[in-house]
Amino acid sequence: MAEGDVHTYFEDGLWKNRVEGGSRASNTSRRRTDAVLSGRLIAKKRHVGHVVHKADGEVETERDYRRTRP
Repeated sequence: MAEGDVHTYFEDGLWKNRVEGGSRASNTSRRRTDAVLSGRLIAKKRHVGHVVHKADGEVETERDYRRTRP
């Protein structure tokens, strides 16, 4: 994925969302579902990709919310 994309990942007992290129998590959650929904919303608002990682760090899904022109 590219600079600015949102990654949902597990670290230190919490699910987190971080914008690629940033150094800190945008938000955290104890529940994976809440973190994935929050990450998706951020990606849609920013028109970037959203990468969801499994707890072991492996990529589970990648979705692209960039605007495409016809």
